[in-house]
Amino acid sequence: MNISKMVETHALRNPDREAVIAENAVLSWLEFNSRIDSLGSALKQLGVEKGDRVALHLPNSPEYMISYFAVARIGAVVVPLNIMYKRTEIKYIINNSGASVFIAPAENAKENILGILDQLPGVKHLIVTGEEIEGGTLSFSRLIEEHKGSSLEILECDPDDTVTIMYTSGTTGQPKGAVLTHSNFWEQARLMAHYVLHINDQDRFLPATPYTHIFFVFGVLGPIYKGATVVCMPRFFPDTALEWISKYRVTHFCGVPTMYIQMLHHYQENQGEYDLRSWRFAQSAGAAMPEELIYRVEDNFNVGYCECYGSTETSTTCTYERLGHVKPGSIGLPPHNWQVKIVNDENREVPVGEVGEILVKGPGLFKKYWEMPEETAAAFTGDGWFHTEDLAYEDEDGYMFMVGRKKEMIICGGYNIYPREIEELLYTHPAILEAAVVGISDETRGEIPKAFVVLKPNQQVAADEIVSFCKERIAAYKVPRVVEFMSDLPKSATGKILKQRLAQKV
Repeated sequence: MNISKMVETHALRNPDREAVIAENAVLSWLEFNSRIDSLGSALKQLGVEKGDRVALHLPNSPEYMISYFAVARIGAVVVPLNIMYKRTEIKYIINNSGASVFIAPAENAKENILGILDQLPGVKHLIVTGEEIEGGTLSFSRLIEEHKGSSLEILECDPDDTVTIMYTSGTTGQPKGAVLTHSNFWEQARLMAHYVLHINDQDRFLPATPYTHIFFVFGVLGPIYKGATVVCMPRFFPDTALEWISKYRVTHFCGVPTMYIQMLHHYQENQGEYDLRSWRFAQSAGAAMPEELIYRVEDNFNVGYCECYGSTETSTTCTYERLGHVKPGSIGLPPHNWQVKIVNDENREVPVGEVGEILVKGPGLFKKYWEMPEETAAAFTGDGWFHTEDLAYEDEDGYMFMVGRKKEMIICGGYNIYPREIEELLYTHPAILEAAVVGISDETRGEIPKAFVVLKPNQQVAADEIVSFCKERIAAYKVPRVVEFMSDLPKSATGKILKQRLAQKV
C-alpha cells in the first residue's frame, strides 16, 4: 500500500487530463506523476530512506503536492509545517520530529530558517522553491530538472507504516505529533471519494484551507482518489475564492465557517462580478457552522451543503451529513466503517438527547502521539475508543449535534451552558458578522458567559441591546453578562476561531 499509487493510477488512465491547476501552472496527470518521480529520485539520491522524516514548510501549491507524494512514494514520512510558523514553532517541530530534509520557499528560508540552521542539528539538506539561494541550499526546480525522466518504483508499504506526523495546534502546551498511516489516509480518501464528496473525474475541487491541515485528506486526497482536478489557491481571501470558482469552473469547495461568512458578505455586495453556476457542493468542518449560515450558504450560492466532523487524530471525517439530507446544526451520522458513541464521565453511553463526550473508533484513527506515550495512553479508553473531548447529543434519528469542547463548557450557578447555543443565537442578529462565547469568572455564580462580537460594516449596536436580544430568546442564566466588540476575532491558519486566546483576554 502507498498513497502515491492514487496519482500513478490516473497517470495511466487519463494521462492528459488536468490533475492540478494553479495560477501560473497546469499539470496533467502524466506531468504530475513524472515530477513526483523526479523529486522522489532526488530525495533517494540525497540519502532519504524509508521512515526518514521530510518537513514541508510550503503554501498550497503544486510544489507542496509534488513534495508530499514524492516523500510518500519512497516510504519516507511527511512532516507538514504551517507556512505561517516562525522560528520558535519551526525549531520545536523540526527537532521533535527529527526531520532530516526541509523543503521551504526561498523567502521563508531566508526569513525563518537559515538563521537557526545551527539549532536544527538533524537537518542535512534544505531544499528551496522559487529563487535559488547560495550557501548550502538545494534548488527544488533544479533537482526535478536533473532527475527528469527518472523511473521510480513506488515502495510497497505496510498499511500500518507511517505516512505523516501531523502536529496539532497545541492549544495547551506544546503541539502533539499525531502519527498517521498509509492505511489511515487511503481509507479516509476512499470514504471522501465514494460517500462524502459526490465527486467524479471531471470535477474540480478548490480547498481553501492549508494543505498542512488535516483538511488535506478531504480537499486533496479525496479528489485525487477519484481523479478529479485540484485547484491550488495559495491563501484564502473571500474575493479570490469566488473569483477562482468562477474562473476555473470549480464544482466543489471546502472551508471553515468563518470563510463562508466572509464569502457571503463579499458576494452580497458584488454578485454581478461572479458566475457560480458550476459550483454545486459546499463542505464545512473545523468548527460548528451556525444554522443560520447554512441556509444563507445554500440560498445565496445555490449549492448542496455538507458538514463534517473529525480531527487530526481521526484523519478527518468520522461523522458527516448526507448531501440532500441535512439537518441544519447537525454534524450528521457516522460513516458505515466508523463507530461513534456519546458517553458520560464513566464512559457509559447516555440516553438520546443527553449531552456527553464523543468517543470514536475507525479506520482513520491515529497510531499514537509522536514520542508521547503518556498522552497517547490518556487519549484512549482501555478498549481502544478515542476521547475526542468534544461534547454532543444525539436525536431520535441518530443525528449528532455538537455543543462545544469539553473544556469550553460554562458552569453557571450549577447550570451547564454550551457556548454554541448562544453563538447560534447571536448569528441571527442582523448586525452581527461573527461571534464567540467563553466563560469568565464570577464570584457568585462561578462562571458567566461573555460574548465577543464583530459587527458587519456600517452597523452599530450597543452591548445592552445585544443582551436584551438574548434575554428575549433564551433562558436568563445563558444570557451573556458581558459583550465585548472587536474588529476581528483571533483565528488559526485555517480560519478557525481561537477561543483559547479570547479566554486569555478575560
